[in-house]
Amino acid sequence: MPDLSPALRKSLNLIHNFAERESKARYKRSVLGWFWSFVNPLTTVVVYGFVFGVVFDTPPPPTGSGRAQNFGLYLFCGLITWSLFTGVVNGCMGWLAGVSDLRKKVYFPTETALLGGAVSNGIQTSLEALVLVSIMVAFRNISWTVVFLLLALILAIVFALGLGFIVAVSNARYRDVQYLVGVVLNVGFFLVPIVYPLELVPEHTRGIPTRLLVEWNPPALFVEIARDGAYFLQVPSITKLLVATAWSGAAFTVGWVYFRARSMEISEEP
Repeated sequence: MPDLSPALRKSLNLIHNFAERESKARYKRSVLGWFWSFVNPLTTVVVYGFVFGVVFDTPPPPTGSGRAQNFGLYLFCGLITWSLFTGVVNGCMGWLAGVSDLRKKVYFPTETALLGGAVSNGIQTSLEALVLVSIMVAFRNISWTVVFLLLALILAIVFALGLGFIVAVSNARYRDVQYLVGVVLNVGFFLVPIVYPLELVPEHTRGIPTRLLVEWNPPALFVEIARDGAYFLQVPSITKLLVATAWSGAAFTVGWVYFRARSMEISEEP
């Protein structure tokens, strides 16, 4: 094992402790515990699957193996990625607020609280991903390309952290930010092809390149990469992978620099 510097070792220990704290607090005094982490996405899949797959009779694309054409599975691939993204963005504001008293009493790298929370969310999402993979195995729709589901989740969490660093700092001063973020994410859900195939989006709407905007916005890229690997059993295009990686790297870098620059200032916030 490489010899880590004391500062890095301390930061990793803090991230681990905050992740453990968040995981324990999430289902404190709950009888079923982690089981509840599956209920929300599965319920959403059932509801949207019924509305769009039964009521509106929207035909989902066939799976990569051609052995199934299931709207629930199509939804599940997208919802896992979207739920991780929104969970981290929203969570960052709460995780920072949760250590507000502590950071006034003792110095520690404040970003470790957000990173720890993101790790906890990542663990929960990995369990949901295992359920998805198990279902895909049952449908005999599985291939090595499922690794791109993991890649999509990693890119989504890195991008979400970048945004989370920024909104957490803003929310520390203006509490309205958390409500604004909630509204934006609710609207954004329908700008990502989760409950509908991308092909249903018109190429142009009143001169606006609608499909282009939907296809290349960051959350949509993460969803499409996840679907390509887990549902369609194909390798995502290099362009799609490069653009998604660029979005994640840029967002995280900007968010990290902004958060670090404001870290001392937010420690003085009430």
